[in-house]
Amino acid sequence: MKHRTLRCAAETLVLLLIAAMAVFLAAGLHQRAPDGALSTLSTGWYQLTDGVRREVTLPAALETGPGQTITLYNDTLTDSDGGKVLSARGVEYGVEIRVGETLLYRYEDNAFPKNAQMKGRLWADTELPYGLGGQTLSLTFTELPGRMCRIDAPVLGSMPAVTGRHIQSSLFSAGMILVMLVLAVLALLIFFYTSFFGIRERRFLDTAVFLLLCSLWCMTDSSLYQLYGADTAAGSVVSFYAFMTMAIPMVHFVRNTVSGRLRLVPDVLIALLCVNALAQGAAYRLFGVPFIDMLPLTHLLLTAGVAAMLTVLFRSYRAQPAPQLRLRIEAFAALGAFGVAALVLYWLLHIYWYDAVYQFGVLLFIILLLHGLISQAAEDMRFHMEHRISHEMQREDRMTGLPNRRAFEEYMERVRTGEAGCLDAVLTYIRLEGLNERNDRFGLQAGDEAVIAAARCVSDFCRACEDEGESVLCFRTGGNEFALIRPEPHIDSGQLHRQFRAVVARYNRTCAPRARITMTFGFSRLCDEDGKSRSISAWKAEADAHLKKNEARLGGDAE
Repeated sequence: MKHRTLRCAAETLVLLLIAAMAVFLAAGLHQRAPDGALSTLSTGWYQLTDGVRREVTLPAALETGPGQTITLYNDTLTDSDGGKVLSARGVEYGVEIRVGETLLYRYEDNAFPKNAQMKGRLWADTELPYGLGGQTLSLTFTELPGRMCRIDAPVLGSMPAVTGRHIQSSLFSAGMILVMLVLAVLALLIFFYTSFFGIRERRFLDTAVFLLLCSLWCMTDSSLYQLYGADTAAGSVVSFYAFMTMAIPMVHFVRNTVSGRLRLVPDVLIALLCVNALAQGAAYRLFGVPFIDMLPLTHLLLTAGVAAMLTVLFRSYRAQPAPQLRLRIEAFAALGAFGVAALVLYWLLHIYWYDAVYQFGVLLFIILLLHGLISQAAEDMRFHMEHRISHEMQREDRMTGLPNRRAFEEYMERVRTGEAGCLDAVLTYIRLEGLNERNDRFGLQAGDEAVIAAARCVSDFCRACEDEGESVLCFRTGGNEFALIRPEPHIDSGQLHRQFRAVVARYNRTCAPRARITMTFGFSRLCDEDGKSRSISAWKAEADAHLKKNEARLGGDAE
């Protein structure tokens, strides 16, 4: 039933994730601030071209030429707007914000330079000075491409209101990060859960590491972190390294999926990804080459890697078709398609929300992989539990429910190898007397009842020993034979054996006269009088010799 527990846990976590996402999105869309706390400056803008005023309503698509600048003016600000925060788009266009002749904002690169695509996800935030009456607000764009460009309307409001707008506009990426983290925790839990039962499915660990690296990349690459982070330059370096290395666990995933000579391709790709990360760090440190200039190399390597992993999985599927392999091929194909789409948006169209496309592709990729892995883990757990139950049944005596001779010999082997962890032990052989005569006189059913009664006496004695703090293992080793093992004994065997005789006597007083039983026993310690361990065969032989000596009576009173 363990695989049902695994599936139930996975479904519960997914449902909780859906509920968390709904609450998260609803909280972001809920209008907590009253109207007027945040306003959009879409009207009141104008351009001056050759002294001619031309009204502009934002957002607007403006045509530009190479090297041209655009300045938009707005005269609608009043004294009541002083102290508010103005947030504008257009960092990738080199936006400058002025009030009158006073420069309020100009983007400047930190120690980690960004390209236009990365700047396009940023906001230009500045606090307006007090006493604005009669002054003109201007937005100047100095790095315009030689094509049509879109200018969005800036927003104006208090710092909490503007920050809330930024968070709301980043809800999709934040939601993707949340999903990745939850799925990473789910994959780790499944890995440790299955490992507890001896099923080490390392691909769950590969998936968890990939999701953690991917979420780290998404967080440090996000516009919120770049705007409000404490050390955005260091965060950008972490972001690039997370991006360069997050493919390694997924390549390792493929390596753990295929076999034979096909594993050579993932091995080579892992080596290339590691060399790429080390080489880019060395080039940046020794020669000052910006990471952003080496980004095409990483994109090319990742694209080639996805294609190579698809090829490896497809060849493995052709050699041995399986539904799980087909699902993984579909997952990598989806990741490749969304990755290519993100690259087109990034390099050709210069669209700054390329990351959302890739994040969605990663999420779809992981859902497909986890669906297959969880199904396979459930099957493995079912097989493991069936095998375990079968193994336990082979070690159990059907009639009495006690461990059988196979279990006894397995434990003796553990004692011999030291795996049992006991330095000394007492072995007691117990025999039910007169079983053959009982079978001949009263029938096999009466003999079976006597064996069951003897086993019950042995079990009652073991429970009494455990109540006194003495660990006892009991076995049925033959038709009328039982064995007790007391690891690390600390109670005198004579005292315990007198208790055993009392257990048998109590049974004989309560049963019918024909059902009364007689039991003899002989015992031996693993260590001799000098404290040296005997061999297992000598230990057994001494206990058997004492048993034969006590055939006519219940065994001795001292060790």
